[in-house]
Amino acid sequence: MRNLLSANFARLWRSRLFWFMEAGVFAWGVLAYYLLKVNTRNGYPFLNGNSYFFNEMTFIGVTTACFSGFFIGTEYSDGAMRNKLSVGHSRMKVYLANLVTILCAGFAQFAAYTLAAVTAGTMLVGDMVWNRLYRPAETVAISFLSICTSAAIAVWISMVVIDKSKAVLINVMLSILLLAAGASALKGLMQPEMTQRIYISSIGEYKYAYEDSFSDEEDWVIEEVPNPKYLVGMERKVYEYVSAVLPTSQALSCALNEDDNDFNRFSGLQIFGTLAAVVLISGSGILIFRKKDLK
Repeated sequence: MRNLLSANFARLWRSRLFWFMEAGVFAWGVLAYYLLKVNTRNGYPFLNGNSYFFNEMTFIGVTTACFSGFFIGTEYSDGAMRNKLSVGHSRMKVYLANLVTILCAGFAQFAAYTLAAVTAGTMLVGDMVWNRLYRPAETVAISFLSICTSAAIAVWISMVVIDKSKAVLINVMLSILLLAAGASALKGLMQPEMTQRIYISSIGEYKYAYEDSFSDEEDWVIEEVPNPKYLVGMERKVYEYVSAVLPTSQALSCALNEDDNDFNRFSGLQIFGTLAAVVLISGSGILIFRKKDLK
């Protein structure tokens, strides 16, 4: 296992794609803080430090998936995968070594953005973001859980699909779909229990506050009523379980600056859900890889 990891990290260190992604993530961090500086100069309010300090979590699942497809796919295409097996390495160790490598590549992207936030971000906006961070240690933990599950999914696809181009395509498409699913799950859980219902006397109809925008000329009466989109019972439990497993729900929740509407963004359920997802995904991947014909 040690030799496999040494070889993988040597490849990682020499990988142009890896350093290109590191540079790109760092540059994105600098751009994000520069735009924050411009916005605050123009009078836009700034309240949420998490949305900037953890901005990379929105796309880190996609970049990790893309890199995994290229990195592992190259081992298939140049015969390195067969060579590792032919010299006596077990398939399980090969799989786990790749998982650890991709996981570290994901953490490296997180570190690159954090470095940009600490250096360029501080020079551009001072301690503005630092003073408005919400539970930073907890948010870092959520970020790591998200990266772990994203890496497990990306490695599963990359190890099962031998063709590099197909693996990259499937990885990227799936990560985008998971991002949409995670956003939907998080949106459902963030719905408030109560909402405002507006009676528009000019047309004699009721409308909920989230349904439309209303002009100042209209005559309305505002009422506080139960929100029909608020999740309760088993439906809410399902959404909670899904958001605890989906890495994208965890990634998007990093931008939240408070726990609203009975939604707890960090709990034992998320830790257990991540561990269970990583074990199940990696275990099934190892089983499939053991039976795969590489000739």
